Amino acid sequence: MDALKEVWRRLARSVRARILLPTAVLFAVVLGAMVYSAVQAYGADIEKVQRERAEIFAANVASGVTQSMLEGQPAQIPDLLELARSHRADLESISLLRPNGQIAYSTDHRLIGSVPWRDMEPFGQPRVVSEPAGARFHYAVVRPLANSERCANCHGPGTRINGWVDLRFTRAPAVAAQGELARTLSVSTGVALLLLLAIAWWLIGREAVAPLQRLVAAMARAESGDLTVRADEGRPDEFGTAARGFDATLAALRRSQAELESFYRERMVRADRFATVGEMATGLAHEIKNPLAGLSGALELLAEDLAGNPRQADVVGEMRHQVARLAHTMESLLSFARPPKAQLRDTDLNATIQKVLFLVRQQRRLASVHVEADLGEVPHVLADPDQLEQVFLNICLNACQALGQAGGRITVRSRATEGQVVVDVEDTGPGIPEHVRPNLFKPFFTTKREGNGLGLAISARIVAEHGGNIGYRCPAGGGTVFTIILHPVKTVPERPQEMTA
Repeated sequence: MDALKEVWRRLARSVRARILLPTAVLFAVVLGAMVYSAVQAYGADIEKVQRERAEIFAANVASGVTQSMLEGQPAQIPDLLELARSHRADLESISLLRPNGQIAYSTDHRLIGSVPWRDMEPFGQPRVVSEPAGARFHYAVVRPLANSERCANCHGPGTRINGWVDLRFTRAPAVAAQGELARTLSVSTGVALLLLLAIAWWLIGREAVAPLQRLVAAMARAESGDLTVRADEGRPDEFGTAARGFDATLAALRRSQAELESFYRERMVRADRFATVGEMATGLAHEIKNPLAGLSGALELLAEDLAGNPRQADVVGEMRHQVARLAHTMESLLSFARPPKAQLRDTDLNATIQKVLFLVRQQRRLASVHVEADLGEVPHVLADPDQLEQVFLNICLNACQALGQAGGRITVRSRATEGQVVVDVEDTGPGIPEHVRPNLFKPFFTTKREGNGLGLAISARIVAEHGGNIGYRCPAGGGTVFTIILHPVKTVPERPQEMTA
């Protein structure tokens, strides 16, 4: 039983079974209806023919009885009726009825003396009478024996009918023929249906299941890493189209993989070179810092000695400015190459922003810049507040420099949305030129005469290390909006998200 259940479960999972089982049921119903209709039509034809033959047979029996009576041999009538009875398998009995309707003689002796028909008036002409279900016979042919001049010698001229011949027939042979036909047709149609299903099973397996299995096998090999597999077998049907589409997808995937490998190989080489350059730059920065400190001290002493000579004092002042700028660049380079580890803690983001905006407002050279804050209710974030201050201060100072002497407005907004904390820094400046945008977050890229190109690169790295994103957009009406996305304390991702711009 368990084995049969397992076979049935496998069949139920089979594509061929799911297609053929409903089809087989449908065909079986249609063929059954056709067999039933054919048997019923055949049975109706058989009964019609048998009734016609019964009427002809009854006429012959009546003629034989009349002839025997005319020849003066009524004693031969019983033998005649018995002989006639033996010639029809569907004939139950033959009876002779007197003019009063009583049976005078019958091949079924139990009927002798009985009156089968209450009213003989309807039997003035030959008539076929159907009996209700449950009667021993199914229909009867009653044929009158008409009086004639030759019969008047015995029966007298006063009667029109001398009696009747009553033949009772059964439908059993016709029903048996119907049953035999039904069995024959059922067996033949069943065999034909099984043969048709076997052929359909084979065809579906060859034309549908096997190509689908080969395509699935090719997909499995491709999933395991074999991108050289081919599924196309040259079929012109839908499976061939699907296989060619799969091969085209694999070809595109192979090209993409080759391009990615080439790209990442190049990036790894460049990263290795940058790592080497970074180590060299860090070493050089350390080597340069100490001489710069000594040079700065010497220039400070020199400036005190030359305080009485304005021209020389100006030269020394410019030298001190350039040394300070070079020292600042060295500090930024060291900060970018070896960033300090973030000290993460529960941080009030709005408080951090307010502190940065206070520092920005203290810049005397920014009198023409109006700084606004639009801070919403946001949850605390897990961050290093000092590093976040560096990010926001960097972006705000860049915005101030973009506004320049013409001035304008800087607006800092904070809001919480979809489980994230978003900070927008918007300015009303001219926006970022198209040719600058692709390189905006690259180290050492700058458009400022006094800049070193590390501010936004350091800011992007800090935001990424906090698991957030930093990006920007330039509205059509002008200005620039920098957006920093961070995560609340309970939803900080374990791994930093990749920086987008």
